[in-house]
Amino acid sequence: MEPKTAAPVESRNYQLIFWSGALATIGGQLVNPRLVLPFLYLALGAPTFIAGLLLPFVTGARLIAEIFVSPFINRITRAKLAVYIPNILTGAVLALVALFATELPRLLVVLLFLTTAIVMGLCQGINSLGVSQIYGASVPDHKRNRMVFAQATISGILAIFVVWVTKDLLASEQPMQRHIVVMWCGVIAMIAAGISFTWVRILEEEQARPPKPAAKPKPLAELATGFRTGIAYPWYRKFILARLIFISVELAMPFYTIHAASYHVGTKHSLSYFVIAASAGMVVGSIVWGWLSGRISVKPVMWLGCLISACSALMALVFTLTGHAQNVWLYAAVIGLLSLGGNGVIYGRYLYIIEMTKEKERPYLVALGDVSAGMVGIAFAAILGALAHLHDPVTPIFVLAALNLAAMTYAMGLPATPAQQKR
Repeated sequence: MEPKTAAPVESRNYQLIFWSGALATIGGQLVNPRLVLPFLYLALGAPTFIAGLLLPFVTGARLIAEIFVSPFINRITRAKLAVYIPNILTGAVLALVALFATELPRLLVVLLFLTTAIVMGLCQGINSLGVSQIYGASVPDHKRNRMVFAQATISGILAIFVVWVTKDLLASEQPMQRHIVVMWCGVIAMIAAGISFTWVRILEEEQARPPKPAAKPKPLAELATGFRTGIAYPWYRKFILARLIFISVELAMPFYTIHAASYHVGTKHSLSYFVIAASAGMVVGSIVWGWLSGRISVKPVMWLGCLISACSALMALVFTLTGHAQNVWLYAAVIGLLSLGGNGVIYGRYLYIIEMTKEKERPYLVALGDVSAGMVGIAFAAILGALAHLHDPVTPIFVLAALNLAAMTYAMGLPATPAQQKR
């Protein structure tokens, strides 16, 4: 293919990749397993204990997909399939939840939502592998970071707009049906993202590239290598502990959702307001954390994220004690602040390990951190879910406030990155 012929195709591909990714991000916000999925689950009157496990199930399934499927996403054509099929499948599964969940007994509701969480996680894992391949092959280096940043900002703004415009489309006496419009918007966005990506054309030179040799997946061997490598570095021993403490920030949202639902599961438009607040936190975070990490370092991004998350917990506790938690707007502010803080911790620890590791060792060390956090996260969520179910929905917030402050203190003591030492 001649360059003058390829140029328009590359430009068209860039636009399709950008807007497909933006739609997928919007869909991810509107069917967020941190907020939307547990809120709708609780609106059906299902047991509180399981609500806290939905996000760890998503995270665990995603990790399994990334470990076992990565050797097979070695051709650009397979990577394209790995982008659009998971988006369409996620939308289809969530559509089934929206259509039939209200008609099922409680036991089947629990099984349906756990299955949905697993499917969402598997699809997210496969999709992330495909996206990384496509972005690497089809998006120029000088546009890639700008594209990811712009997608996050635009998607957050559009998610706010969509939720606000559609919040009055459905009305019902059933709590689930009062909030179901948010899920339907997410379903439409995910399917639209998948369909639009099918129009991306793989250029002949990209198809002609020899695939990377597909190594037989050996996840246990990779984890053992990661452990042997990581244990030799003092900074990584400190980081892996920080990664585990950061769970109190990264997995916090479902427990705020449980607490919020105890007041607002029957409040009109409450889920819409919470999604708007979470999206606003994502937009502000993508700007603030990106600027801070580029101008100063990634360490403040992590500990400030922990501090902001702790402040959101203290706000929730104060509002509960003073009776203001019943104000849906005030609780939306809590959700927005938590979204901002959690975004900072996830963004910061991701950049931190990239800056601290060599390219050859990075996959093993990242995998060890993810697996460790996933295993501890499931136990962590089970304990807090049991506290919320057996004691009181506000009890986990007390625990999270203390752990968030501990995470902030520990993050301050992490070794400086090479980039920070040069400044």
